Amino acid sequence: MEFLGLLWDEAVTKPMTNGLMLLYFLLFSNLGLAIISFTLLVRGATYPLVMRQIRQTRKMQELQPRMRELQERYKDDPQKRGQEVMRLYREMGVSPVGCLGPLVIQMPIFIGLFWAINNVLPFTPENLAGLAERLYGWLPMLDGVVPVGREFLGMDLAIEPARDRTPLGLSLVALSGVTMYVQQKMTQVRSADPAQQSTQRMMLFMFPVMFGMFSLFFPGGLVVYWVISNLVGITIQTFVTGKRSLLAAIPFVGREELPEPTPARGAAAPRPKEPGDGEPEHREDGEDGGGGDRPGGHGARRRPRRNRRRRR
Repeated sequence: MEFLGLLWDEAVTKPMTNGLMLLYFLLFSNLGLAIISFTLLVRGATYPLVMRQIRQTRKMQELQPRMRELQERYKDDPQKRGQEVMRLYREMGVSPVGCLGPLVIQMPIFIGLFWAINNVLPFTPENLAGLAERLYGWLPMLDGVVPVGREFLGMDLAIEPARDRTPLGLSLVALSGVTMYVQQKMTQVRSADPAQQSTQRMMLFMFPVMFGMFSLFFPGGLVVYWVISNLVGITIQTFVTGKRSLLAAIPFVGREELPEPTPARGAAAPRPKEPGDGEPEHREDGEDGGGGDRPGGHGARRRPRRNRRRRR
């Protein structure tokens, strides 16, 4: 375990600490801008994984009609149904866990950044001395920016929003849950299995609420990273799938089924006919179906035709 802790520190925490300090030095000693820039760099590095996730998601959406067909065909044989579903995945080149790639990569970054922020913003002289030991010797300019300023737009980036209670901090807590919900909704593939649909709906609300609650007790700098990361992910998803997918995912705005697009200019928009709307009923022979003022006009016009056919 000691070896794993040393490996984690040298491979994740220490590089992130020095990266944050370098960005802090380059961005006018503003830690908030350093965290935002760090987030953009991380999202840029994971962009290929994000695009792979989006492609896998779109393939999964295209497979839903065939998935529903398999559900109906093998509804009494779960084992055969599972085999056919996996065969369909292999045939279409879709991985059931292909959508988890960015999340698997992002979680170690999230945890590493948590410790990096704690290292960059020491609370005691002992921690300040520990920060000096973590800095790379081949970056001598970093020694001149210690200690690091903690303020960003009136918010203390080293303190949890639950203790800081600034308007910006509490707004970021709310945004952390909302942006996670929107991003999940945009990337979620509706399953053909009713049981899985119920699980998806539960997870769609459970994870945003859970992370929103956790954000109250994370350092403010970590909440900034999470919100910016979610916003970048939403922007990428909107660029690929269009604005309609974003509107459908916004709480209290989106709907499960979006309205059909309006017909093109010059095309006649169909309108269902209502009984008694005052419009005469036209037949193929060009005659008016109203029968004029004569009662029973329809019958009076049909009888001569039947009589003519009988005479023939």
